[in-house]
Amino acid sequence: MGRIKRTSLQMIFWKFLIILILGLLLSAAVPFLLLAFASSAGYVTYANNAEHSVQEISPIIAAAPDITKVAIPSYCEYLILDEDYNVLYTNMDTTEQEKVLEFAKTGENSDPTSRTQYQFIPRETEYCVLKYYVGSQYKNDWMQKHLPAPEILLLLLIGVNCIAVCVCLTIRYSRKLKIQLSPLIMATEQIQKQNLDFEVESSEISEYNAVLNSISEMKDSLKLSLEQQWKAEQSQREQIAALAHDLKTPLTVIQGNIDLMNETKLDDEQRLYAGYITESSEQIQVYIKTLIDISRTVTGYQLQVEKIDIADYMEQIEAQASALCITKEIRLNMETETDMGCFEADKLLLERAIMNVVNNALEYSPQRGTIYVETQRKENFLQVIITDEGAGFTNEDLRHAREQFFMGDHSRSSNMHFGMGLYITNSIVKQHNGELTLKNSDKTGGAEVTIKIPY
Repeated sequence: MGRIKRTSLQMIFWKFLIILILGLLLSAAVPFLLLAFASSAGYVTYANNAEHSVQEISPIIAAAPDITKVAIPSYCEYLILDEDYNVLYTNMDTTEQEKVLEFAKTGENSDPTSRTQYQFIPRETEYCVLKYYVGSQYKNDWMQKHLPAPEILLLLLIGVNCIAVCVCLTIRYSRKLKIQLSPLIMATEQIQKQNLDFEVESSEISEYNAVLNSISEMKDSLKLSLEQQWKAEQSQREQIAALAHDLKTPLTVIQGNIDLMNETKLDDEQRLYAGYITESSEQIQVYIKTLIDISRTVTGYQLQVEKIDIADYMEQIEAQASALCITKEIRLNMETETDMGCFEADKLLLERAIMNVVNNALEYSPQRGTIYVETQRKENFLQVIITDEGAGFTNEDLRHAREQFFMGDHSRSSNMHFGMGLYITNSIVKQHNGELTLKNSDKTGGAEVTIKIPY
């Protein structure tokens, strides 16, 4: 593979400037060449042609007995006056006649800066005044009538050409710079997507290439740093999971011994202390379960996907949820659409995700309130919507409730709440390629959590 030939931004802009100047010069030269060609081909007269023609035809007009039989050029207009300066006949319009009469009487042009010129020609018993224009003229009557004057057309062509050159060069060089920027854009997009396993391409522009080299070095350093961090975190998670499992053994021994002690005859003080130990061991079991949940959620659950009949599955969920609701004097309103069919999912993990939300709803529901669980099929998604009659989500809850260890104001009332419920549910739903949405219900004003799993 050959070595890439690189250039600098300064050189590119110098080239752009030189080509722009050459293009503008060419834009002006081409219309001039076209006008010269049209003049030589007989389509357009030279700028001084009208003046020469008038000088040549003036003696003929002065001596001709009938001026209408004189071949007056099409670009000339005439006005015939008697000796008292009364108009006899003309091919001019009324507005022009006034100016010509003034010139015939005074010999002065009312507008000396104008391209319009006049020629006064005395005849035997009358006067003739010719009006003509100094400048190029079309020899064709239709072109003379419908097109701008050749000089104006020349300027228009020069202007259009200059604009076209500027636009074309701008588009060309902007595309060139955009192409050279594409490796830089691609590199930043990949880093933004947290993908560090890619090769940074090079650019033909030295300044861009220097930036790309810096990005490549930064990417490699970041990748090395993150890999070290990931390894350290992975090791830490494995140690926490191992420790949590190891704690189960002495805890089981403690719990077994407490059960044996409770079977013996104890006095009131001993029974009180044994109760303390039992309660503490139960709390430790909850802590261990939470530690295991954290390690599993971070590393990702291993899905055991199976085909599930939705109606039967939701009946099982209803049985569990009803049992929990009865203990807290909460009413459960469960609705499932008919003919839901089957879908594939991890039965146990999805059940855990739904029950986590139900438990949250129980915790925040008012006494003798109602929890609504609605199951429906919508746009190839299974939707399980859990709604309570509590105070609903705060704005902070809606932003952070899916995050690990987040506990809003309502959660602080529970000493056994670790801010893991919705985080675990969200992790399970994501592993099913689903979506967890949070909002406040329009019907009850309480929290509304929707679990969406694709069919």
